[in-house]
Amino acid sequence: MNFAAPAVTGLRNGAERAESGTLWAALALCGVGLLARLAPLLDAGGRLFHQFPSEDGYLMLTIARNIALGKGMSVSDGLQPTNGTQPLATLLWAGAFWLTGGDRRAGVAAILVLQLLFACAAAILLHQLARRVMRDLPHGSSAALLLSASWFASPLVVNHSMNCLESGLYVLAVISVALVFVDSPQAKPWNTLRCLEIGALLGVAFWARNDAVFLVLAACLLHAGWGLWDTAKPLSRRIVEALVFGATSVAIASPWLVYNQLRFGGIVPVSGQSEALEARFAENLWNVPAAVFEYATLYLPIPNSLEQAPWVIAVATLVCVAVAALVYRVLRTGSPAARAVACLGAIYGVCLLLFYGLSFGAGYFFSRYTFPLSPFLALLFGAVVRRLWEVADARSRRLAPGAAALLLCALAVGLDLRLYRNGSSHMHFQVVDWVREHVPDDAWVAAPQSGTLGFFHDRTINLDGKVNPAALAVRRADGAVTRYVLEKHEIEYLADWEGLASWAKQPRIAAQFELIVDDPVKNLAVLRRRDRAGQR
Repeated sequence: MNFAAPAVTGLRNGAERAESGTLWAALALCGVGLLARLAPLLDAGGRLFHQFPSEDGYLMLTIARNIALGKGMSVSDGLQPTNGTQPLATLLWAGAFWLTGGDRRAGVAAILVLQLLFACAAAILLHQLARRVMRDLPHGSSAALLLSASWFASPLVVNHSMNCLESGLYVLAVISVALVFVDSPQAKPWNTLRCLEIGALLGVAFWARNDAVFLVLAACLLHAGWGLWDTAKPLSRRIVEALVFGATSVAIASPWLVYNQLRFGGIVPVSGQSEALEARFAENLWNVPAAVFEYATLYLPIPNSLEQAPWVIAVATLVCVAVAALVYRVLRTGSPAARAVACLGAIYGVCLLLFYGLSFGAGYFFSRYTFPLSPFLALLFGAVVRRLWEVADARSRRLAPGAAALLLCALAVGLDLRLYRNGSSHMHFQVVDWVREHVPDDAWVAAPQSGTLGFFHDRTINLDGKVNPAALAVRRADGAVTRYVLEKHEIEYLADWEGLASWAKQPRIAAQFELIVDDPVKNLAVLRRRDRAGQR
């Protein structure tokens, strides 16, 4: 009599139930992520304009709309040429505005749908990447499904992938590159056409965001460096292949670089120059642990008020150490595919974190800057889940998928509902609303933070230099934009956050402008040029 048969059957049935539980968990998470992105399209409480488009997102939308209207890459009613943007997403958004006749509402709705499609494509490719990395491991398929769905539904991913910037498109490009370099360990030579195709993909990634230069570097180092410990394909051949696809990526990127240099006097767009202008060495280094912690855990966002707390930094640093240890373990003992992706992510991630941590300003954007690392950290998340599943006893294996489903779905629903609840407000719309109510359409308004206002009021002049080379030049020369404001006689109003009220204390500004709104509750300040006060 075979007493083992019932036990084997029970284990098989338990495994099937576990796989089924994982599938339902993944479907539920995908549904949450989909609804979180679709809900603002219904525009309840003004969420179409308020929830997802960020201040910098509105800058890109303004430039894209001007392109669609035949005004070129510009701001300020088409009168100020600019390169303060990432080109690929801007051109795609311009296509959306062209199809909708420049209509603001329809254009933004179309762009939100485009970003939703990019996010879906990124999740599908991340699933394929995880399957390739974990294909020879027990429960690898289930872990791949769960991690990709968890990434898609994460509130951090939802928010950054829908911000009307290049973030979602760029992450899609990064995952596509990682999927290509899963095959980097293969000994089979890459022909010229394959190298050109890979170089083109890397070039597209650069057009999506110019810090993809670090992704190109990581890809070249990975592919050529693999020959140092695996001689199945000669090192010389690998170096030639890396040079071909690296040079191709530079060739694809060069039109944008040449345009920047010839038109604006530097290959770095004015937006990057503006943000780096007041940067201090290593001022963003404390942001590194928090960013790694959030993307490694996916569902534990750190409140802004706690990001600089010593105990939070300590815990996040421990997570960074754990992530580094896991990456090291994968590099030592993982499959060739897993080692290739880990190596690519490690080189790219270290470069990205060091660049934004040490030499760049605008620390409040650090989470967005490091968002492209989220797919690599999601793979580690999936590897940990798979390992826990593997070492669990038979009973835990049957219960784990259901428990994981409940926990992850509860976190996703709760955090994405919080994102939706807060989506009826926007940090800059108090300025837009005041200008819309009190300022004629043909009056010029200037603002240091001009993204949101400039999208809704065409005659808006940017003062921080992010999209205005003239203002940036004055900031470089004088350290402030006071002279620029005084010399631009067409400026009738200055409007921005409440801190702008302090400008009225500067004698030269006070001589020409009067403070007419100072509202700390609404976080709004407005100054009006004195010689125009009675003309309207």
